[in-house]
Amino acid sequence: MPSRRSLMAGAVSGWFASLFRPAKALANQRNAPPVIGIDDPRYDSFFAARAAVWSTCGKVDDDVIAYLISPEFNGAPAWPTTRQAFRVVRPEGSLIIASDGLSDLFVDTNLTQAGFECEVYIESPDLAGSGFADIRSSWQFDLIESLARNVADFGGIQGPISKYGIFSMELPAPATMPAHWLTQRGTVGALVNMTVPDRPARCQLDEGVEIRIVALTILLPDETEYVVAGGAETRAEIAQRLISSGTGLTSPVDRPSVLA
Repeated sequence: MPSRRSLMAGAVSGWFASLFRPAKALANQRNAPPVIGIDDPRYDSFFAARAAVWSTCGKVDDDVIAYLISPEFNGAPAWPTTRQAFRVVRPEGSLIIASDGLSDLFVDTNLTQAGFECEVYIESPDLAGSGFADIRSSWQFDLIESLARNVADFGGIQGPISKYGIFSMELPAPATMPAHWLTQRGTVGALVNMTVPDRPARCQLDEGVEIRIVALTILLPDETEYVVAGGAETRAEIAQRLISSGTGLTSPVDRPSVLA
């Protein structure tokens, strides 16, 4: 992951060093893209592009779920900017909580990469019609927040997605997580990057700039152990069983195991 902090030399030492810098290096420096400031108009256009994609699924709330103090100042993994937020999307009879900002440009750099090149989401019919406070305090929010922090901590998840398509992971169990979802390790198993035809898998932010839209789908303990033991084939099998059952990539609280 690229650094988000610029290293600044003193004015005098920087001037002195430039006297001995090769002409080619100086030319490359002059031709480098400008450093991205937080007022760069692409932040607004990327925000609008993500909203447009989510609007194909349902009504997108005007307000996002954000923080008074950016979590990175309290030790959480840094996102491309200090803005860490989540959108609420309301398909009929369901609700989506999606990260918004993992695919922003890295501020204070000249990188054209769209951050970690993805946004992540969880969908739950149990939250349909819920208000802001209930969404923010839900275990569903805790899980997608945890996945988003993992994405930032890993420096992105393009590698495992490119290698495996769907991959599995275990996340810390939220305090309000119903007990029947917990593994013996006190975690919650999940599939990452299941896709279905009626949910977006990609979003074009700008010409030549495309990101992934990545779903988190939670697993019951027996499904988690089955996936852990079996690898790629069992991940694909569980995903197909979820789709065949009508659950798809959503995470309803009371669904039966697809292995029952």
